[in-house]
Amino acid sequence: MAMKHTMSVQKVATMLNRGSYMAVRDKGQTGKIREIKLFKPKDVKREAIFERKVDTPPLTFQYTSGSELLRRKDAHQCEYCQKEGGYFEIHHVKKLANIKQGTQTWQRLMIARKRKTLVLCVACHDKLHAGTLPDVRHVLM
Repeated sequence: MAMKHTMSVQKVATMLNRGSYMAVRDKGQTGKIREIKLFKPKDVKREAIFERKVDTPPLTFQYTSGSELLRRKDAHQCEYCQKEGGYFEIHHVKKLANIKQGTQTWQRLMIARKRKTLVLCVACHDKLHAGTLPDVRHVLM
């Protein structure tokens, strides 16, 4: 406070001193002068808390059973070639705006589903990163 009011610490202590306690005088909205008592942390009397539940809020939400991405991966089916069983990987793009042209089938599939992720089998995922992923219509025939 001394720095705020550009005065010495001793002057501020004298200004706040009310004898046995220290207080700040403040003019309220009504124009009435009120006195706000200052305290020291050691002056606060606290009771010991025994057998009380502290900071245990009531259960206000339901726990979810996972995410949609986990359900899609646990389905054990490639979302591109529909192959079942085996090991699956998640292909992820940073944002859908990066593939907004949708020139390839896998991009159009992601845009249509409005998802940044695609669950693929290992073979499809490797081909996608190599740039040799065939059109799904030719694969299914």
